[in-house]
Amino acid sequence: MRRFAIGLAAALAFALAAPAASACGTPETDCAVAGDWGEGTYRIARPEGPGPHPAVLFLHGWGGRAEASIANAGLIGPLLAAGWAVVAPQGEPRREGERGGRWNSRNDAGARDDVAFLSAVAAHAAETAGLDRGRMLLAGFSGGGMMAWRQACDAPESFRAYVSVAGLLWRPLPEACAGPVRLLHVHGWSDPVVPMEGRSVAGGRLTQGDLFEGLDLLRRANGCARDDPDAYGAEGAFLLRRWTDCAPGSALALALFDGGHRMPQGWAALALDWAAEATAAER
Repeated sequence: MRRFAIGLAAALAFALAAPAASACGTPETDCAVAGDWGEGTYRIARPEGPGPHPAVLFLHGWGGRAEASIANAGLIGPLLAAGWAVVAPQGEPRREGERGGRWNSRNDAGARDDVAFLSAVAAHAAETAGLDRGRMLLAGFSGGGMMAWRQACDAPESFRAYVSVAGLLWRPLPEACAGPVRLLHVHGWSDPVVPMEGRSVAGGRLTQGDLFEGLDLLRRANGCARDDPDAYGAEGAFLLRRWTDCAPGSALALALFDGGHRMPQGWAALALDWAAEATAAER
């Protein structure tokens, strides 16, 4: 696995030291987008050097804020050091007057169409910040990981690849997902908040889906020749399963680690290495 420690301090200093400005494009300022789907904002941090930069759109968890994600050195530092920009969209307020956001990962009527919102953010960031639209990954944690799953299932062409950490589809799962799609799912073995089998929340009104049923949907969308993985391995603290005998342009992998509901150390290096391998034939 590549190591991203080199240049980390310089990348963070460049991305986080800029003073606040009225226009968007710094970690301290919001960028606004709007369309028929509604409206929303995002923040961005860019690495040193000339563009266009590849980018990771990172989706915060339930109640999270884009400003906190973009200021989290442990989260964005490894990505910046590897030469990737980080775009942090903001979920809609959970309740009126709240700053913490949520994602419309269940496609609720009346809520913002977040599939369209995230596509609009990607296009806007590419145009205004000099990012490479064709080299964008959508990643998310917990509630953000649930939204990454929904985007991957409903509109896989929106992003080059997807990374979900501790986020699942909701029940009832869709009958089918579109494809081909590239998705890496990362999950803690002992996660009690979003267990791999899912659980009921909100007093039983909502039920998280089963990870393995979701993987089955993507195997079918990718035309994989077999249900069981055909490649196993380990990367640092992660145990990996891969499905490789699938349609061109697709990739599917599961990474498990010994832990609970958290972003595991090393996830960024794992994700970028996986994405590079998954898209190597297109470069």
